[in-house]
Amino acid sequence: MYRGPMQAYSLLELEDSLKTADAKAATRLGDGPGVAILVHNPVHQRLIEAAAVQLELSPILLSENALESYPLAAYELIVAEEDIAQRIRSILAAREATGEGVNPAIIAVRQREMDTPLSLDEPEHTVDGFLNLPMAPAQIVAQLSVTLYAHRAFARRFHSALEELQLNRRIFRSVTSGISVASTTQPDLPLVYVNPAFEVMTGYSLEEVHGRNCRFLQGKETDQPGLTLVREALKDHREIVTVLKNFRKDGTPFWNELYLSPIRNREGNVTHMVGIQQDVTARMEFEAALRESEKLAAVGRLASTIAHEINNPLESMMNLIYLAQHSSNLAETKEYLVTADQELQRVKLITSQSLRFYKQSTKPQAILCQDVIGSVIDLYQSRLVNHHVTVERRERSTQSIVCMESEIRQVLNNLVSNAIDSMRSGGRLLVRSREATDWHTGATGIVITIADTGTGINPEAMKSIYKAFYTTKGIGGTGLGLWISSEIVERHRGRLMVRSTPRGTSSDPSTPRSGTIFQLFLPYQGLSS
Repeated sequence: MYRGPMQAYSLLELEDSLKTADAKAATRLGDGPGVAILVHNPVHQRLIEAAAVQLELSPILLSENALESYPLAAYELIVAEEDIAQRIRSILAAREATGEGVNPAIIAVRQREMDTPLSLDEPEHTVDGFLNLPMAPAQIVAQLSVTLYAHRAFARRFHSALEELQLNRRIFRSVTSGISVASTTQPDLPLVYVNPAFEVMTGYSLEEVHGRNCRFLQGKETDQPGLTLVREALKDHREIVTVLKNFRKDGTPFWNELYLSPIRNREGNVTHMVGIQQDVTARMEFEAALRESEKLAAVGRLASTIAHEINNPLESMMNLIYLAQHSSNLAETKEYLVTADQELQRVKLITSQSLRFYKQSTKPQAILCQDVIGSVIDLYQSRLVNHHVTVERRERSTQSIVCMESEIRQVLNNLVSNAIDSMRSGGRLLVRSREATDWHTGATGIVITIADTGTGINPEAMKSIYKAFYTTKGIGGTGLGLWISSEIVERHRGRLMVRSTPRGTSSDPSTPRSGTIFQLFLPYQGLSS
């Protein structure tokens, strides 16, 4: 078998290697990972067996005639003649394609003449390495060791990635929120995955929604304000949170709180958009009930304000009529009646403004801001006088805005009422309006500023002023006014901003000023008429 000068060296080394292998095999054969050997040359078989035992592997001889029946994937390493190795690779290829697990490392055995160069790396082949026999046993051990080390490192990474993938799949399938994934690399953003919670929430199965754009959930409700936010987020590939009215497969409506987020690949390109859906129907119904409750409370407060506003001029009219009845001077009587008529006009103005104030809007309409502001200020004349509050108005807006008039009156009523409440010992109320641009969205519209010189809002309260039921007025407040106002403004695609300096926190001791400034931005076309 061996020729030339290597014959004695190889035989001696082979004899020592086989003795060592036999000694180890006596105690280790059958234990540990297995090495399948399909080599025709018996000497080569013994060399490979000896190397396997030294690597603490269990060598197992297989027959070429029964390849299809062997559990080849169960071995960690397969050493076979080159043609057999290629066959084994073909057998295991299908398993590798389906990702069932890590295939064994396959080593192809070649027999070479002594003058043939040793080749350890031939990338055109699909095996994991070559043994060009004959070679010294130590070289065989070293080469198998390198291949085994690389294979085990890859197997560890594969199993780690597989465990992470399986964990992610379990998470996706176990979360109670609906999850949908749409592909951005295909036309019309088709859905490629939905989890079981989505199927339960909507009534649609994965097979029914796969390849469809998720707009089918909107039914005929295709003009929702939240859809504009969704379209902009999809166009800009950014995150968004909004609430949409959707419909289940059976036609039942439900409110869907949608969290939309992009998924990027290694190059930073957006390949998918993932949506997390939460059924918030119960919450929306509860909030609607709260809004109705706040409207009823506001009607009560309005009735009290109107009664107080009307009581003063009525008392004046009664006194003036009494004086006119008992006066013998015609000029004096006429003067009394003129004054009484002025008070009567004041009562008429208050009643007409109050009727406009809570006349519910059925559709958006164009209004002038100065008209709405004036009607709100008129309702609080007595409170302003009693609290020694002076009003400074400056209105520079001349264009109309399209809005729900009663809702915008409700917002301004809350802001003016809160401003007056903060100035129990007197102060100044500044009401201004001007044309402006919201630089966050680029929309043009009108800014209404309500500023007071009251006690201000402390930083802790500022964090919660828009939360439901939060109030700084004790039992005198419901904690719903600003919460509902912020929702109204959001529905009109506007912005409500606030700045405040609490009393005693001014940075300039010589001018201990305090107060609060609310700025209400409303776009010209916040709602379609």
